[in-house]
Amino acid sequence: MLGLSGGPGIGAEGAGGEAAGKVEVAGVPETDAENWPRSRGDAAMRGEAKVPLRLPLELAWSFETMKAPRGGEMLVGSAVIDSGRVYVGCKEGKFFCLDLETGKKVWEAKGLSAFDGAAGLTKDLVIAGNQDGFIYAWDRATGKERWKFETESEVHAAANIWTPPGQSARVYVGSYDYSVYCLDAATGEKKWAAETGYYINGGSAIGDGKVVFGGCDSVLHVHDAATGEAVREIEVGSYIGNNAAISDGVVYVSHYGNRVDAYSLEDGMKVWEYGKRDFEYYAAPAIHENMVVVGGRDKRLHGINRTTGEGLWEFRARDRIDSSAVICAGELAVVGADDGYLYAIRLKDGTEAWSYEIGAPVKASPAVTAGWVIVGADDGVLYAFRQAAAAVEAP
Repeated sequence: MLGLSGGPGIGAEGAGGEAAGKVEVAGVPETDAENWPRSRGDAAMRGEAKVPLRLPLELAWSFETMKAPRGGEMLVGSAVIDSGRVYVGCKEGKFFCLDLETGKKVWEAKGLSAFDGAAGLTKDLVIAGNQDGFIYAWDRATGKERWKFETESEVHAAANIWTPPGQSARVYVGSYDYSVYCLDAATGEKKWAAETGYYINGGSAIGDGKVVFGGCDSVLHVHDAATGEAVREIEVGSYIGNNAAISDGVVYVSHYGNRVDAYSLEDGMKVWEYGKRDFEYYAAPAIHENMVVVGGRDKRLHGINRTTGEGLWEFRARDRIDSSAVICAGELAVVGADDGYLYAIRLKDGTEAWSYEIGAPVKASPAVTAGWVIVGADDGVLYAFRQAAAAVEAP
């Protein structure tokens, strides 16, 4: 039932019937070697890049989105990448389109407050929520506003894009008004809204035709992604600060109850629970075949057996890890930490393969393509690392 016996694998078809290496969505860019058009890489939010990480990474350019005030936290959001452009927002209410090769600004848009969550891309639009309560859609080429949708409170969550069979593309975004909204991506028309019991911070993961989201009500809400009809609620028991991830009929979630859990999407039953210490998890899990990788506020990146929930290894940073790791071709995980470093960690044993001292906390999730790793830091700067021209030997 769970597809986990003998070690799970994405196989030819992954969550939501998406072909491995491609996310087939009508009118929406695909996740492939050159593009990272969604937060966490795909609609299921698995945090996996299909391309290897070619080390050493070299800093190619940096772009200052804002001046960093003292005590700033997650000043630059997670970036998305498509067709030679980078799209990212910041705490100062600015949203940027940058040239991928040079880091030069192509256009800039503004909201009335902070852009926290990553944007979602369609063929023509870039869509992102703002703490002013609006979800904005801009023309990808010009930055001209095409539509905006007003929620009843702040929007911190990432936007996710998915297309129900035979319908137009939809955008899914959660709000602090306790609701997740499904909007027509082209027009901003509300298709449905689902109410929860409290604030929603993380993005909405989509797989097997279901949309799954959690928040400060300590519940994973499962709805039909096309109609919005409620399927079930899964009691997690503690705040969920980020998105869940879906793969092969299983939902993976990390939370403030100091644990990482796996639940069956089919019946909501717990498959396993992982956690050794009394430190919260804010970062979202990344999924690859037999492994779950997630950072914790115990200053460690955890490698977990995806079948059993058994701990495989721990990598210790110098401060807590709120950045959501990205797994690269099943070999390395790239992740930031509050100690000011960006790390590449070997999946086989949890050892460090490479690191770079940015010098400011890195809470955002990296965006990864065959040529680039791009991540924002709490100094208000977006950093673009170019991958090495030739692959190194397997670590």
